Amino acid sequence: MTHSFSSNPHGQRQRDLETFWSDLRQGIDQVYNKENINKQRYMQLYSCAYDYCANVSGDPNAKANDLPKPTKKPMKATNGKQGARFIGHELYKKIKDYLEVYLEQCRAKIVEKDLQDEVLLDFYTKQWSDFRFSSKVLNGICQYLNRHWVKRKREEGNKKIYEISDLAFVQWKEHMLTPLSNQVTRAVLKLIEKERNGEVVNTGLIKTAVESFVQLGLKGNAPEARLLVYSQNFEHHFLAETTSYYTSESMLFLQQNPVPEYLKKAQKRLKDEQERCDKYLNESTRSELEKRCTQVLVEQHLEIFYSEFQNLLDNDKNEDIGRMYELVYRLEPGLKHLKQLLEEHISRVGLKAVQSCQESKESVDPKSYVQALLDVHRKYNDLVNKSFDKNSLFVQALDKACTGFINKNCVSEAANNTGKSPELLAKYCNLLLKKSSRINPEEEELESILNDVMVIFKYITEKDVFQKFYRNLLASRLVNDTSVSHDLEGSMISKLKQECGFEYTSKLQKMYTDTHTSKDLNDRFQEYCSSNPAPNDSLQGFSVMVLSDGSWPYSRPSSEFNIAPELRVIHDKFSAFYDKQHSGRKLSWLYSQSKGEVEWSRGKPKTSHRFHCTTFQLSILFQFNHRDSLTFGELQTNTMIEKALSKQPTNSETKESEIQLSDIVQLNLSYSNRKIRVNLALPLKSEAKQETEQAHQSVKDDRMLVIQACIVRTMKSRKQLKHSLLLAEVMQQLQNFQPSVPAIKKCIGILIEKDYIERLNGENDTYQYRA
Repeated sequence: MTHSFSSNPHGQRQRDLETFWSDLRQGIDQVYNKENINKQRYMQLYSCAYDYCANVSGDPNAKANDLPKPTKKPMKATNGKQGARFIGHELYKKIKDYLEVYLEQCRAKIVEKDLQDEVLLDFYTKQWSDFRFSSKVLNGICQYLNRHWVKRKREEGNKKIYEISDLAFVQWKEHMLTPLSNQVTRAVLKLIEKERNGEVVNTGLIKTAVESFVQLGLKGNAPEARLLVYSQNFEHHFLAETTSYYTSESMLFLQQNPVPEYLKKAQKRLKDEQERCDKYLNESTRSELEKRCTQVLVEQHLEIFYSEFQNLLDNDKNEDIGRMYELVYRLEPGLKHLKQLLEEHISRVGLKAVQSCQESKESVDPKSYVQALLDVHRKYNDLVNKSFDKNSLFVQALDKACTGFINKNCVSEAANNTGKSPELLAKYCNLLLKKSSRINPEEEELESILNDVMVIFKYITEKDVFQKFYRNLLASRLVNDTSVSHDLEGSMISKLKQECGFEYTSKLQKMYTDTHTSKDLNDRFQEYCSSNPAPNDSLQGFSVMVLSDGSWPYSRPSSEFNIAPELRVIHDKFSAFYDKQHSGRKLSWLYSQSKGEVEWSRGKPKTSHRFHCTTFQLSILFQFNHRDSLTFGELQTNTMIEKALSKQPTNSETKESEIQLSDIVQLNLSYSNRKIRVNLALPLKSEAKQETEQAHQSVKDDRMLVIQACIVRTMKSRKQLKHSLLLAEVMQQLQNFQPSVPAIKKCIGILIEKDYIERLNGENDTYQYRA
């Protein structure tokens, strides 16, 4: 539909406007009465609104050149500065008046029928849905008005002029929402309460009502302003109602039910509110709703939770513990207290487990001891992983508790030695990796057990003690060829290296390498003997291990020893062979670590025994090849064995006693034993105890040197340092043990005496490095 204008009088123009509005009004009625409007009718209404806006203004102040010249062609819209001037104000006002009347009629129906609660909500939401859709259609019809007159007015600063869709919402808010807000909100809250009580309700009504509050926020406003209608008319009341509801319910439920049941109830309630947010609440409510629910359902009952937490731990109620964690996780201070309770509990359980495996004050089985530690760690590590979702706070609690009871417990107190745990752990590794009469586990199983060992090793504070004992026991396994698997030995060294670094395992790695090098050397020596045969050099099973000096826990012999003539030939032949292979190297024979087997036959018919002996024992037994008795002095002269070593009995059942040079040592011709193979090289218990004490003393001596080296290294770098800072630096740098303050002070005194450092003049608490 198009219209053109000529110089008609003002009255005629006004009649045309009324005609336009009459036609447009009829179309608006169709829109809000939900009559079917086809595309053609929609375009007619759009053209009608356009023609209304494009009519010539009756403004007496309009300039002549603003007025269009008579034309027979349809007028084209301009920007308002030239040609036709828009009279959108009249159309805008007529639409506003129409909406006011329409909405007042809607509200009158509610008052007339006295609608309440769900019936009111049903009517309200239906009217809102229809009104919103109709207003969207009307907005499309009036797009020309929106793009020109409304836009220009808003640009001029008139913020009370809105696009037609927003105008419709403003009118709804003024004539429907404001008068009915309390009734509508109350009806929504009642439905939500019914749903919380387990009743089935029409959540679609709630969703539509809540959406109406949100959508009544105007598009042009800031996000907070757009939600102002929602917040003031609904959210504020909803949150207050939620707080009141759950405060009453939680208190009553706890009075009638145990805490574990309440945990389930609270967990379900929080989940319900999250789902409620997803179903029909605005996302902006989620954070505050969660906060309110957490405060009422969890924070107000924390003291009850703490009291119950210990019971749950004592009874291994891991699922309930997990529920409590999920609830308290929402409150950071609450987690810290749970963490403290867990740490104290693990410490108590760990100390009790160690106490149960202690056989006596002096005897502790390494296997039982380590298994007790592992059982406690495994149990609570599983709890932390599953019930506490590997939360770092509770991982720290587990680590701190394990570090405490593993390093300081009744076993270490009985021994008066904080290095008892690393000693027992090293001995347990020896039981795993050493061949024994029992059936050893498969390699894969052993690998898994060694991984468990490393779990305990991680908590050991005095790792240098473990290193000392492990090195001694590894040396024994390698020298005596009693390792279950050389691959497992290498694997264990790799694990230690990964945990503590290259320096920690450098000697262990060298020892492991020496075994392979020695195997190749023995193979070449056998080839050499085959190519250069000699009489009396064919000792069966002869092999030599060449150990790198400084890597193995053995010292060079301090006295000479006359090796038996029966062993001398092959001994000298290997020495000559090695000198040819490695010129410039010198072999020092460690007879104390050498062993062999000798066969003894006697009687008619002859009975034979094979004795496994040390080299010293072999040399003594060989003395009786031609005589049945010798004096102690003769034995010592012939073998040149030190007197202390000579006291070592040839039979492990013989008791040690004072021996004089004139005493006669006689061969026991009546010796009998049901075993064909007899091991005479077993260490005495007194020797094992002495070796343990020596190992611990060696660790103490080594620590003093390590502390001194650390002090010198630090002072060389800093030049000057105060006493307190030097202590802190040393404690921070030393990772394999925790040096005591008295030990550091003693080392500082030693270094001052050696002129490595000195006290600064006039400042006794400050040290200075001396180059």
